[in-house]
Amino acid sequence: MTSHEDEPATRRTPFAEKPKTRDAPEPAETPPTPEQLQSGKAVLLNWCIMLAGFGAIALAAYWLLG
Repeated sequence: MTSHEDEPATRRTPFAEKPKTRDAPEPAETPPTPEQLQSGKAVLLNWCIMLAGFGAIALAAYWLLG
C-alpha cells in the first residue's frame, strides 16, 4: 500500500509516435449519402414498431405467467 509520503513512481516514457508528415493533406470526411440518412418519419416509425414489439412480448409474458 502506498501513502502520500512515498516517492512517486518514475515516469514512463511514451511509446514512439509515428512521425507526422506534411506531404499529403488528410482526406476530408465525405458527407453521408441520402441512402445512409433516415427521415424523421422513418425513425418515428421504427420506434413505434419497436415499442409495439416490446408491448407484445410483455403481454405474452403476462399471459404465460398469469
